[in-house]
Amino acid sequence: MLCEIYCEQFHQKKILFSPNLNVVLGTNTGDNSIGKSTFMLIVDFVFGGDTYSKSTDILKNVGPHDIYFKFSFDEQNYYFSRSNFENNIVWRCDENYNKLQELKKQDYYKWLAEQYGLNLPDLNFRDAVGRYARVYGKKNHDETNPLHYSPTEADNKTLLAILKLFDRYGIIAKMQEQYEKTDNKLKAFNKAQSMDFISKITKTQYKRNTIEIKKIKAEISDLSSGLEKGLLDVDAEASEEAIRIKSELSRAKRLRSRMKSRLKLLDENGDYTFSDTTDAYVELSEYFPQVNLKHLEEVENFHTKVASIFKTQITEEKKKYKKAIEEYDSIIEFYETQLKELIQNPKLSKIILQKHADALKNIERMEKENSAYETSVTLNEEKQQAKERLLTLKREQLAIIESAINAEMNRINAMLYSGAYNAPILHFFDNSYSFITPNDTGTGIAYKGLVVFDLAILHLTKLPILVHDSVVLKQISDEAIERILIQYITSGKQIIIALDKAESYSSKTAELLEKHLVLRLKPNGEELFGRSWGKKSD
Repeated sequence: MLCEIYCEQFHQKKILFSPNLNVVLGTNTGDNSIGKSTFMLIVDFVFGGDTYSKSTDILKNVGPHDIYFKFSFDEQNYYFSRSNFENNIVWRCDENYNKLQELKKQDYYKWLAEQYGLNLPDLNFRDAVGRYARVYGKKNHDETNPLHYSPTEADNKTLLAILKLFDRYGIIAKMQEQYEKTDNKLKAFNKAQSMDFISKITKTQYKRNTIEIKKIKAEISDLSSGLEKGLLDVDAEASEEAIRIKSELSRAKRLRSRMKSRLKLLDENGDYTFSDTTDAYVELSEYFPQVNLKHLEEVENFHTKVASIFKTQITEEKKKYKKAIEEYDSIIEFYETQLKELIQNPKLSKIILQKHADALKNIERMEKENSAYETSVTLNEEKQQAKERLLTLKREQLAIIESAINAEMNRINAMLYSGAYNAPILHFFDNSYSFITPNDTGTGIAYKGLVVFDLAILHLTKLPILVHDSVVLKQISDEAIERILIQYITSGKQIIIALDKAESYSSKTAELLEKHLVLRLKPNGEELFGRSWGKKSD
């Protein structure tokens, strides 16, 4: 619990606190300009708030200063300090408030949460405690919106805060995570479609594609049934490969035919022989005795040699062509084998194969489009289902909290008014809430409802402290204040309140206030800082 607050600039340097009710009293004239609300903001500052440090009047008139404070948990004391000029740091101190260790505010929050047993899943200590430190200047004392941290806070955020404080957010967080996963998957899919990585079609196009796929498959079936062997088991990729093989096969056959033609020509040329002219030479000498037979023999010998060379070359060329033909035979056999493995009838024409391939391509394209559409539908359904489950679970948890709070407010209200006034009623909607007191009007009744609500929260949760400034309490009737004080005292929690001077209330109320007094503020130089500036009451 908070044990003390100390500041060198205070008129009363040290303020000591008790474990239950702690009262700060001011005047009834409203002339202490730096008093009750300022001190209550300091209390909020001790628990991690920033409103006090943002006060330009304080910085201007008091200047930079340290606020020292002590907590006690399990009979062990802990000392800290914060500066209004450097409010993001909290200093751990020794018992004489000498600074020892610098802490970040978030680490300080975690430490407080652990000490107070308020370290609930996803709950930020400051977010919980700050809502119920209702001080003038913080703008969180709207009697019709008790869950709001500030007037501009989104309603849905206030619902999350109350769920966390009642320790009913953990199960929702898991469902929320599931919803966010489905939402992120859908967003990623939609982005891929917007960038044309994935097809995007309408429901109408999906139906058209379904009809067209059925039609094309029927055409393929007809095409297959009209052939010796079918194409039904050939997919688009295989069909494309078959077209390529068919082209290579045709080319190989053309080249083999060319080699065979050339070989045939060589065979014909290889059969040519030069005639034997020996007998002709004898007959020639008879008719032409002067002929040079020796020269003729030399020419004949030359022809014989040429013929021999020519036949040798032809033989070599024929070997080359035969080898090439054999190689083309192997290539053709290889392609024909591949084609047989792809399709049942390797004699299919390229036109038939191309028609088949185009049909399969169209089916593949439309099936991809339809698959993308089905995925989109599935992702949208998953997101909607996750959203509905999350909403149902959230409604269930809020209904439990609503019932508990309303029952407790009804109990507290009965103790305060004995049925003379209706208890306030809290009701949660999906993303907002309402807080009303049926058939009761007037500022006092409205603020009474706010106090009743806070007391109910204090009783039902681990909230460790309640801070009520005079702006919350001064509108409530004297009779109700007396009973509220009793509720504060018996709550079992530490409560710090600010009111005008005790003499303004009944003797019994004044007695209770004096008994739990921790700080009395007086006019004429005895305000919080021992001096006054400005004229407006705080």
